[in-house]
Amino acid sequence: MYSSVTDICTADELEAILLLIESSAPQSRSPHWTPGWRGESEVALLDAVFSARAPYGGPTSGVRAVISRWRSHRGDNRLDDLTTLAELTTDPDSLVEILSNRQLVPGNSRTKGAAVAVAAHTLVSLGLFCSADFEQPTEEQFDAFRAIPGLGETTWECMLMHLGVRTDKAVGHLHSFVADALEPLHQNLAAEITEDRCAVVLGAAAEALGTNLASLEHAVWRYQHKLRRPKRRQSEVALRSAG
Repeated sequence: MYSSVTDICTADELEAILLLIESSAPQSRSPHWTPGWRGESEVALLDAVFSARAPYGGPTSGVRAVISRWRSHRGDNRLDDLTTLAELTTDPDSLVEILSNRQLVPGNSRTKGAAVAVAAHTLVSLGLFCSADFEQPTEEQFDAFRAIPGLGETTWECMLMHLGVRTDKAVGHLHSFVADALEPLHQNLAAEITEDRCAVVLGAAAEALGTNLASLEHAVWRYQHKLRRPKRRQSEVALRSAG
């Protein structure tokens, strides 16, 4: 049964949310069970850009291999100065070499390394130098970011997720996931679940799974984004396959 007590997750609710997690984004199969990069704006940007339409990889491959190379280049344990990436706009190929990755952004307009440099320069020009500057993101910042060819709303949301910032859309994805899990327990449940209630249920699930809430939210957000992303038309897929 659904409980109206906001600070308690009932046994039935916990079982329901754990079942949906296991069937949709289990820890054993999803690579997205990571807490993000709070306090590291450089890494959050790199992760968001390089994970776009690409396999995330494991601890030493894919996106995290890119991050590891940048961390090694910087020689710093805390990467929270976007000017270090913004300075590379004059020679974006140098970042490609540093990261040993020549992937292109969606649309193939430029390398992801070049897009990172341009994005960092854009963010710095708007006064966003480090992670603390992202605590209250604005529409102006979002519009400037998504105007960069190859980047967009998902990349912006992903970067903010990694920094611990939850936009209304991100919260909506988490809310929908919890509502889907608990729907069999009560009619019209979605209307009754508040943001605080959602956090309680997800927090209880994270504790039961022996992980942190940030990691669970990231995995859920990735799943919900993919689930609700409009599917490309078959004709478009066929054209892409034909080259």
